[in-house]
Amino acid sequence: MGRHLRRAHADGSDAEARAAMMVAATQAGIAFSNSSVALVHGMSRPIGAHFQVAHGLSNAMLLVAVTEFSISAATARYADCARALGLADSGHDDGAAARRLVAGLTDLCRDLQVPTPREYGIDHEAWHRLIPVMAQQALASGSPANNPRVPSAEDIEQLYTSIYC
Repeated sequence: MGRHLRRAHADGSDAEARAAMMVAATQAGIAFSNSSVALVHGMSRPIGAHFQVAHGLSNAMLLVAVTEFSISAATARYADCARALGLADSGHDDGAAARRLVAGLTDLCRDLQVPTPREYGIDHEAWHRLIPVMAQQALASGSPANNPRVPSAEDIEQLYTSIYC
């Protein structure tokens, strides 16, 4: 998982890895155009607006927690993702495969040095004070309604709290 992403991160001059990342980004854009985004993106927007964190980075900050939150509503789909990424195989039941996806995403974020909001330098008091506002803004974006497990405002607040670390 992340073969090209890890390579492009490690060596920005790796033309093959960067080309593969460009293709992947294009495919993601096509996918977004034919469907929509979900909870990660809805929660990411307020982080960027309030704390000037780049959208891709704030998505990465949220990815593991939101994936773990969402698994119970679409275990087979997340298991399929794990299998497609080579994190699980047909010998893993869906629950085990989905857990391997979370572990793989955790490893990827660690390898790419994705910071937590605290590590990024976001003030603890400001973060926690804005959590209720950010949760309402995330819900208002409409994106959380597209998530396999549709969150409440309280769920979103708990997710924001959990990623601060």
